[in-house]
Amino acid sequence: MTLLAEYSIPAVLREWAERAEVRTLPEAFRRSVARVGSRPYLGQKVDGVYRFQTYGEIQVKVHQLACALIELGLKPGDRVANFSNNRPEWPITDLGTVHAACVHVPMYSTLNPSDLSYILRDSGARVVIAATPEHLRKVLAIEKECPHLEHVVAIEQAEGSCSKRLWSWQELLDLGASRLSEHEPEMERRVAELRAWDVCSLVYTSGTTGHPKGAMLMHGNFVSNASTLLPWVRVTCEDVELSFLPLSHVFERIAYYVMTLAGGTIGYASSIDTVAEDFLHLRPTLVPSVPRLFEKIYVRIFQQAQGLRGAILRWAVGVGKASREAALSGPLPLALRAKKALAHKLVFARIHAGTGGRVRCFFSGGASLRRDVGEFFLNAGFTIAEGYGLTESSPVLTVNPLDEPRIGTVGKVLPGVEVRIADDGEILARGPNIMLGYFNMPEVTAEAMEPDGWFHTGDVGRFDADDYLVITDRKKELLVLSNGKNVAPQPLEQQIKASPWIEQVVVVGDGRNFVAALVVPAFARLEEWAGQQGLPLERSALVREPRVYDQLFAEVQSACQDFSNYEKVKKIAVLSRELTMDQGELTPTLKVKRHVVDKHFRQEIEGLYS
Repeated sequence: MTLLAEYSIPAVLREWAERAEVRTLPEAFRRSVARVGSRPYLGQKVDGVYRFQTYGEIQVKVHQLACALIELGLKPGDRVANFSNNRPEWPITDLGTVHAACVHVPMYSTLNPSDLSYILRDSGARVVIAATPEHLRKVLAIEKECPHLEHVVAIEQAEGSCSKRLWSWQELLDLGASRLSEHEPEMERRVAELRAWDVCSLVYTSGTTGHPKGAMLMHGNFVSNASTLLPWVRVTCEDVELSFLPLSHVFERIAYYVMTLAGGTIGYASSIDTVAEDFLHLRPTLVPSVPRLFEKIYVRIFQQAQGLRGAILRWAVGVGKASREAALSGPLPLALRAKKALAHKLVFARIHAGTGGRVRCFFSGGASLRRDVGEFFLNAGFTIAEGYGLTESSPVLTVNPLDEPRIGTVGKVLPGVEVRIADDGEILARGPNIMLGYFNMPEVTAEAMEPDGWFHTGDVGRFDADDYLVITDRKKELLVLSNGKNVAPQPLEQQIKASPWIEQVVVVGDGRNFVAALVVPAFARLEEWAGQQGLPLERSALVREPRVYDQLFAEVQSACQDFSNYEKVKKIAVLSRELTMDQGELTPTLKVKRHVVDKHFRQEIEGLYS
């Protein structure tokens, strides 16, 4: 394919492909269809009830879409962009695209017009699929900027002025259905000729700096990662996943591939706002998420437990912790078993019921999980396994063993993957899951990847005595103070965010003589306290109150007490609003874009040092 022209195929992927039974995404999907074709595969709520399509029913639509793309003239290696929220049409688009030997370009449904236009132009997508009327509106606003774009497909509503050919989703499937007899032989030929090192997807990293980069991910990248994870996390055809993280993020995408290999069932949340309700309707067994969900659950539980209820909650957490620690040495003593049963009945049973009562494992990725939050879930009787990876590693490099999760680490290296720590502390990775390179960026690729296949993650970390990986910071996010001292902001931020008074924090100080921080209060708690103190409740006035500053700064100082003196936050600026994706300050996985925050709050930062 043309995408391979300037890049060499990794030797480690070739070696994996020689041993593997399944090498491409169509092969993986077809195996599951043959094995569990009548089982429920993909579902969404219709009139408040989950309705599912089987593996066999989805395969029919996958073949229809592949034949439609062939009818539209798409060749192997051509790009199909997908601007959609999580829904069954997303994996149908993914699988249909690769069955036509084309390349899937998923895009976050929250993209702004500038990034949307950039990705469509950079990828050279010939087709874009838009899910909702809002997605279509954004596409129609910029489609004339995209010279390669020929077809726009609307899943929900195909209305609007468009210089390209505008299709409805059903029209496209009907086109494919009408051409099945003509194009299925060509589709089968393309599927048969696919190789593990053929590019199947361009995944644009959300990035905390500059334009997004298109990571070229190959069939073997995803299949090797998913097939390794399958026994590691023990997924079976009986498992049900609640999907609410964006499928355009490779963490959720690999979960979908693992579930597909297992023959499991995936239910899509109606929206991020309905997740609590969807837990009860779907009753999932597996839930991948970013730490923010777990933090919100944790904070809500403790905020609702005041007085006697708070005392009982703290007692139950203590019992859970004691039970976990005692279980490492053997059977629990009778008295502790009785306490554990009572703690579950009084406290934890309600929390389990709130997740549907069947969750056997939460998987956390995309950012660092706070130690206190992770330990709370373990103490409450859940399994929570934190892992680590990147878009460029398709994505998982390490994950905690389900029987021996170690909070504060991201687990052990997956079989078949190599991870080592460079002299400067950077984490390097090599394996069949590492990308081919960045699309249209051979020079940037050369900076990120060594000739022998080692990928520079940009993260700093270390292995503990038992080979669990600990992430300490982002290499490029280190702050260098004017005295030459290096300060890692993330450990500070993690500790400060543990305060129930603080919602968000960004540590600053690069090139300055001391460390400071931008602090977003937990406004619900702050406003309740302010009302008791007779302070103004209007946010812009509230954040200027000296007593508010003193309260929040005391929380920050308490959080920093175990850090070296030069690392401690000496001043804070209290912000009157949260950092958001809409303002460009957060990535879709809620990582802080520091350069944007620096720009938006330059006046506040300068005020800290004036």
